[in-house]
Amino acid sequence: MSALTADLVQDGIAVLVVEDHALLAQSLVIALNAEGCRADMAEVIDRETLLEQVRALRPGVVLLDLDLGVLGDGVDLVKPLTELGARVLVVSGTTDRRRLAETVERGAVGFLSKTAHFEQLLSTVLDVVAQRPVLSTAGRYELMSELRNARATRSRDFAPFMTLTPKERAVLSALAQGHRAEAIAATAVVSAATVRSQIRSVLAKLGVNSQLEAVALAWTVGWFPAEPH
Repeated sequence: MSALTADLVQDGIAVLVVEDHALLAQSLVIALNAEGCRADMAEVIDRETLLEQVRALRPGVVLLDLDLGVLGDGVDLVKPLTELGARVLVVSGTTDRRRLAETVERGAVGFLSKTAHFEQLLSTVLDVVAQRPVLSTAGRYELMSELRNARATRSRDFAPFMTLTPKERAVLSALAQGHRAEAIAATAVVSAATVRSQIRSVLAKLGVNSQLEAVALAWTVGWFPAEPH
């Protein structure tokens, strides 16, 4: 056991690693246990299995990845995990500040990049266990300010799309999938003229001049059209 951990791990530290890459998870568990931490690897099968494991093990710290394959977005797990009494430290390869900010908003104590050295991870875990802040007050304020600004920008970018009718959204979705007006009309059992009219309405509402521009704008702002009916 290193001198760094000696004063904090006499009774062991319960750390649960939630990571869908088994080799990485196992490596972290082995390394943490070598430092005197009581670490275990979560069963990444489904959300309820994970939460049942947390209820049973009652870990003090959960190291949470955000891109979890079958479990989906780890951001959505932060609140349920904190409600079960765990202190959540996000360990992720993402550089998306909005996603990281959302984890803090939902109760995570902080985050660390997967590119960090193990010594930094261990030091941060010990900070979490000792209930020392991982994020400074200024850092948290800056992060939340970025999140508010990002949401305001997203709301502004989405505003034109919110004016589309359900049929217009379906048409835009079909265009994004590469379908032409005639094919859309055949699927919807309407005339091609009706679909072309809907396309013109979409272009006008979005303030663009072509179908290509409409689709490009939708992807650029992160709007995901509904599947055509």
